Formats: sequence, structure tokens, C-alpha cells
Amino acid sequence: MLSELSMFQLVCYLIGLPIGIFLVLTFKRYSRGNHKTLKNCAINVALGPLRFFKLGPYSYGDAMVRDINSSMKYAMKKTKLTDFGGSNFLEAYNRTMKSDVQMREKYTNLGYMAAKIELSMGWVRRLKMVDYMKKNLDVAQVPIRSPVFVMGLPRTGTTFLHRLLSLDPAVRAPLTWELLAPVPDPSGKEDQAVHDADRAKRAKYIKKLVATRKSMGDHALERIHEIGYDLPEECLLGLSDELPLLIQFFHAIYMNMDNKSISLLNEDASHAYRYYKQMLQLMSYQIGERTQARRWTLKCPAHMFYPKHIGAVFPDAKIVWTHRHPENAVPSLCSLVEAAHSVYYEPEGMNSTALGAKIRDVSATLLNQAPLDIAASGCDNTDVRYKDLIKDPLSVVQGIYKDFGWDFTPEYQNILKTHIAEDKKKREELKAGGGASGAVLHDYSPEKFGLTKAELSSGLFNDYIKKFNI
Repeated sequence: MLSELSMFQLVCYLIGLPIGIFLVLTFKRYSRGNHKTLKNCAINVALGPLRFFKLGPYSYGDAMVRDINSSMKYAMKKTKLTDFGGSNFLEAYNRTMKSDVQMREKYTNLGYMAAKIELSMGWVRRLKMVDYMKKNLDVAQVPIRSPVFVMGLPRTGTTFLHRLLSLDPAVRAPLTWELLAPVPDPSGKEDQAVHDADRAKRAKYIKKLVATRKSMGDHALERIHEIGYDLPEECLLGLSDELPLLIQFFHAIYMNMDNKSISLLNEDASHAYRYYKQMLQLMSYQIGERTQARRWTLKCPAHMFYPKHIGAVFPDAKIVWTHRHPENAVPSLCSLVEAAHSVYYEPEGMNSTALGAKIRDVSATLLNQAPLDIAASGCDNTDVRYKDLIKDPLSVVQGIYKDFGWDFTPEYQNILKTHIAEDKKKREELKAGGGASGAVLHDYSPEKFGLTKAELSSGLFNDYIKKFNI
């Protein structure tokens, strides 16, 4: 009896030891990403067998995230629609998805699921929007008057400024859920109550989707950029229906970029902004703003690459460019791209030093090219220095309104004062150690990416610093 038990133990040991080693090494592998929680690592490991045997969410195989045609076919099957409204988006998507950089990336188990959902949601959104616009031709008549485009490198105050500008009752900014699910179910002939109920339904769905993703325990992006289903969000979510600007492609986009031409995706983005204009029209249309729509306040770092295209589609647009010393902005952009990479891919695909060198060179060229492109756009524009924005945000906003001749009302002023005070308190709690939420401020350094403060202050960077007195 003893020998039988010993033999059983030996067999269990021989079988269990390699499995245990595999699980430990796999768990350690996933834990190497930025701010991965134990829960996130455990889920990634647990999903391994499903992916290996192509079960459940992995039944379609890697084609769903490697081949644009597979995700488009899935969306057509789901919606029973086939008209994508043109094919301008195909070339840029194929070029990015089939690039050597992207093809070398290895999706984590959770990263695969997130990438698949994002791609399929994008094509479903596009199919539905094209169909809705064809059935409701009056959407295209909604005026988009003098939209504001806030742009600048990350960590230059774009999000803070965008939130401040969006607080004016006379304007509106696209919310996360609106950008992810902008298409109504009711037709334009339905009364407003029906549309309001439909909007609440879509908002609830996206709220659940965002909560589910947060519950997976990956806080890499959230520590850099606050994410909320009902918060004003970047235009990336709208432009990505035409350009491969999804977060999962950030690393490939930058690493594939030409340092000198700094043409993001080598693309004429006019078609993307025309498409985005339709989305803005649709979002105004469904809340009853069909003839006197409020001014849109928009924001996205990618806008820096496309001022001329913005001007071509929105000739009365206003551009607000935020500025901060490159020694802060460039490493922060590196950190953002690295964090985005960690959400989707195995860590072996990230070379922080190579990423730092690429973003340094692209940023140096971009910061000196942007003023020329803004001038060529013909759009009214103004500049905001980060240090001024942080020191006295109220005065900065008042200055923007003065530059553009807008009415700065007492109501808006009171709203701003309240928000600024609350934001200051929140940030003080974060600096003190996270407050009740346990969150922390974004931390980064040039050295992590093989950069120095000296090189981020010389050459083309020095020209930029002097030009804008940063």
C-alpha cells in the first residue's frame, strides 16, 4: 500500500512539476508589464488553454487581429450590413497591420481579446453609421460651426485644458460612450424622448464595457490618462474608423514613422476628418441640436500632424496648441506608448531605448513643422504654455476666449472656479499617496528611454523652446 502511494505521488510530482514551472514562468512573464495586478496576470494565465485550443473568444484564431478582412467579415455578419462607405481606410490599416513591427508583436491572451473587441466594434460602428446616414439624409445638414481643436504632445496639459473648455454650457465635447457608440437605433423621425432613452441605453452598455475592462486589473493606461465612460474623450476614437489610430497600434505607428517627413501613416487625412465631421453631426442631431448646434470642443495629440487637413474640412476651426518643455513631454509620450504596448503585447516586443530615439527624432521635427502647418491651415489659433496653465488656469481660459472673441459668461466662470478647486484637491491627494482610490500620478524619466535632458534641450528642440519661450 505504501509503495502504491509512493508511486502515485511520484507520478503526480513528475506531471505536476513541469506544469507548475510553466505556470510560474508564464505568470512571471505577464507580470513584467507596467502596473499589472495579480488578478490581471492570473486571468492571462487562465485564458491560455482556451487560446491554445481556439475555444470561446479565440475560436476565430489570430486572423481576427492580424487580417482586417476577417474582422470586417465578422462585423458584417453581426450587423447584416455590407456598406462601409468607401475604402479609403483599407490602405492605411493594411499598411500598419502588415508592417514588420506589428507582425512581430505577440498578443497576450487578454490583449488579443481587447484588440479583437476594438477592431470589431470599430467596423460595427462604421457600418451602422453609414447605414444611418443614408437613411437620414438631413443629418448632413447639421452645422458644425467653429469647432475647437486642442492639440499638443502628451503631458503638455491638453487633457486638463480640454476638460476646462468643455465645461462651458455653450459648448460640448464628445464623451467616451458617444464616440464608442454614436449611432442611434431610432430614426430621425422619432421624438426626442425616444432618442434620449436610446442614448441612455448605449451609455449604460459602454459603462459596463469600461468597468469590465478596468476589472481585469491592468492600470497601465489609466495611471497616465483618466478614463471614464461619461468623460470628454479624445478624437482618436472617432478618427480610428478611418485611420489605424487605435491604441493597440501606437507602437507600430511610431516605429514605422519617417523621422524627417513626420507624416503620420503617410496619409492624407482629409477623408478621416470628413468622416469625423459626419460623426459630430450625428451626435448633435440625436440630441435635437439640428439647426443651432453648440460649438464642439475637441482634443487629440494626432491633430498636430494634420492642421492643414483640419483647415480643409473645418475652415472656421480654432486651434489651441499647448506647449511644455520637451524634457517632460517627450519622455511622457514614450511612457504612454510603452504603457499602451503593455496592455496588448508580450514585453519582448518593446525596446524602450529604440522607442525613445524614435519619438525624440519625430517630436523634434514635428514641433518645428507644426507652426508652418497651422499657418498653412488658415485657421485662427492661439498658444498655451503649460506653466501658465498650471499656475493660473482661469486666466489662461479667459485669454483663449479673448483671442477668439467668445463670450466668457459669469456662469462659466463660476463653473470653472469650482472645477479648478476640486481638481487641485484631487491632485494633492494623489501626490500624498493616492487618496481613497489608491491611484498615483504618472511617473516617467528621460533616462528610462535612453534619453538625456541635454539632448531634449538642444538642436531642433532648442529652436522650439526659444520660439515659444518655454
